[in-house]
Amino acid sequence: MTDRTEAYYKILGISTKASVDDIKHAYRRKAKELHPDKNKSPDAQEQFILLTEAYECLSHIKSSKSRVQHTATSYSNWQSENRERARQQAREHAEMEYEKFKQTDYYKKSQAAITVIEHLYFFASVIFLLAPLLGFMFKRWAGLIAGVIFTFITVHFWAGLFTEKRTLNLRSFFKSLFLIIKTRTFKYLVITAANIFVLYRFTLNTQLTIYFLGFILFLLYTLIYLAFYFKFAVFKKLSKAVLFLCLAPGIFNLFFLTNFVFSSNKTLEVYSFVHEKRWYVNLHRRGRYEKIAYIDLQQNKYEAYHTFRVFFDFEAMKDKREITYTFEEGLFGIRVLKHYEFTK
Repeated sequence: MTDRTEAYYKILGISTKASVDDIKHAYRRKAKELHPDKNKSPDAQEQFILLTEAYECLSHIKSSKSRVQHTATSYSNWQSENRERARQQAREHAEMEYEKFKQTDYYKKSQAAITVIEHLYFFASVIFLLAPLLGFMFKRWAGLIAGVIFTFITVHFWAGLFTEKRTLNLRSFFKSLFLIIKTRTFKYLVITAANIFVLYRFTLNTQLTIYFLGFILFLLYTLIYLAFYFKFAVFKKLSKAVLFLCLAPGIFNLFFLTNFVFSSNKTLEVYSFVHEKRWYVNLHRRGRYEKIAYIDLQQNKYEAYHTFRVFFDFEAMKDKREITYTFEEGLFGIRVLKHYEFTK
């Protein structure tokens, strides 16, 4: 740890093991003390700027996906990219009245995640406490006993409802939730989830091998990286997160989604199959255990296309010996699997 980051922890009054939420709590508490509208010392503005700098830097380090162990490197990266921006923003906030500062998006966002987490904790704790009643409703006395045991072993989680002062404010909760929804991070998560869904539902149902799909994606990432590296005009204003988490997989999946949706010329193919038992995996789904099956088709048909032979609906294929595939020609000439059905 560098002397600078150690000083940041001291400025916020927290330990080096503090979480992102701890850092946000400390910042809000200290901001109320050190904002120039409240703090009358001669160097009040510089104190507030340092506080904001400490908050920005430690939030970056703690929330970094890479979780770089060498804090010196992480701080160096943050300093070169964001330190002056954070200080300039702090200067603007320091010149505001404290009540106006509290209304800024910057201040609200520092509290929004905390508010949402605290309310989710409250709701989860109530559910844990009601576990015996819920168990009795669904499984009678066996459920009641299981619920009591569950509530007992989770006491360390829900005890905070009674040992700490918790206030429930649904208006504040929904306002904070809406604020989080508007953040870039949330948008990135939604786009990533959409990409995963399209990949699973459409891209992998295209008649191309996983290796070839991987090669296309790798090639696309390489081209985008080169465009970013050489600072092509189109990519100048886009961040790395947008390019590599959203744009690259988005372009990749959009191509195959378009090919899948605008397909035509339906054909049916029927094959007998056998189970490959070594690929069975147990899944806990809606209260019951099911299996994933990997099948072999007659004459080793579609041997290279693994996604055509992996199925989650094990019950639907039970006691069945044939599978009917429905294929169509995609818009770009690449065949797609539109539907399948197991028959005896």
